[in-house]
Amino acid sequence: MNKVLGFAPDSDPTTPGLLVDCENLIPSELGMRPGPTATPLGIQALPEQARGALAAIDLNGNRLVFAGSTAHLYMLAGNVWSDISGSGAPFSLGNEEVWALTQFANSTVASSRSAGMHIATGSDFAPVTDAPKAKILVSLKGFVMAFNTDETTYGDSPDRWWCSAYLNASDWTPNVSTLCTTGRLVESGGEISAAHRLGDDVIVYKRRSTYVGRYTGPAEVWNYTMVDSDVGCVGQDAVCDTGKAHFFIGDDDIYAFDGVQVRPIGRGVLRDWFVGVRNPKYMHRSIAYWDKQNQLAWFFFPSVAGGGDVDMGLVYHPSTGRWGRANHKIRSLLRFASPAQTYDGSSGLISTYDTGPDIDYDSPFWTEEQELMSGFDQSNRIMTFSGIPGQSSFTTGDWGDEEQYSSCDRLSLRLKKSPLGAFATGFTKDDGGSQVQMASVAIRDDAAFDLRQRARWHRFKVDVTGDYALIGISPRLKQAGFR
Repeated sequence: MNKVLGFAPDSDPTTPGLLVDCENLIPSELGMRPGPTATPLGIQALPEQARGALAAIDLNGNRLVFAGSTAHLYMLAGNVWSDISGSGAPFSLGNEEVWALTQFANSTVASSRSAGMHIATGSDFAPVTDAPKAKILVSLKGFVMAFNTDETTYGDSPDRWWCSAYLNASDWTPNVSTLCTTGRLVESGGEISAAHRLGDDVIVYKRRSTYVGRYTGPAEVWNYTMVDSDVGCVGQDAVCDTGKAHFFIGDDDIYAFDGVQVRPIGRGVLRDWFVGVRNPKYMHRSIAYWDKQNQLAWFFFPSVAGGGDVDMGLVYHPSTGRWGRANHKIRSLLRFASPAQTYDGSSGLISTYDTGPDIDYDSPFWTEEQELMSGFDQSNRIMTFSGIPGQSSFTTGDWGDEEQYSSCDRLSLRLKKSPLGAFATGFTKDDGGSQVQMASVAIRDDAAFDLRQRARWHRFKVDVTGDYALIGISPRLKQAGFR
């Protein structure tokens, strides 16, 4: 039995256990499993198009959820959105603008380059006087950091960074005593496209370069060093932090950065496939997310066939190096903590079993305070990625030999959990470089698929319904002559 190796379309297709294609199949510590469905939580849809979201915890341990739209800023109260835009609304975000949101103690800071910076502390948002209009915000070491800014003194500065006064997110007047200051990243060209903290440092990305920012105290305050002059991040939400490393989407691959070295993680596995299916024009809309519970890095990006929508997803399991695919159309992601849920009418999200979300009984959704991967769909509803798995499929690599013909009469899977149902389609070819042709079909019976086909090379696609855990794949081949 060959252990399943995951989605690897760029690798040698004759590698035993490799998958040349899959749909809604994600890696795990053991092997591969179907991805969860995105299920509505029953929360009121955002009135306008979602343009950024934040799940935060204040100093009292209260969990807060904020969302920005094209015209307003909202806070979740139960299962409805409360407009807390304040006097600055309605805003008018540009076609490609997304709100940057960060939590600073009990204050929530929001910013965009068209609407400027706003802060809320237990009340509605209010404009921050003299603050730069920033595309990107990061909180660390007692500062709010702002990147890619526009303000009165320095004007439009896509390569500029700011830090607020120490322990004061509302003070943006440069002063040696408060440590509020600003600077530019000019060692490489282009605008700052993303920034995210990594431990005590802030990692700043341009489209084709990477910087490490380190706190140095007065009078420099922050020192920035370029650590890669060729690789950067495509968009402000296209990087996620595991606590020990960043995973991010670049122009030509997907990368990891541990604070010292940037390294590609798709090369030789799916890098060429990724370059062929992504839409370069809209890659700045890409979103990366670290699923801490399952130890998975998710990468959502627009495909060439998606019309600009973020519609394609890759999933990476760092400890095994396996990849999977799970496509979803999303607009924003956040780490949503589920409240206590019951069917007795006391829950804010659920009143009856029939109207509740289609989520399995043993899902972590039902555990109070469990943080779940969630996000806004195309209808601006919050969806949780914890629904019952539906349809999935995987396509194996090629089994056979260039010289010898073989017949296949059985395909076996090693499973920890069996699916509700499955059927296999067998494909064959006599030349390693030619296209496969469909040869046979079989329904799973007696723990295997009984097929009947003869060729030099055999490939199999398995369509599955329900939840399962795939560990290994093994076709039964018998010698069938030479030519």
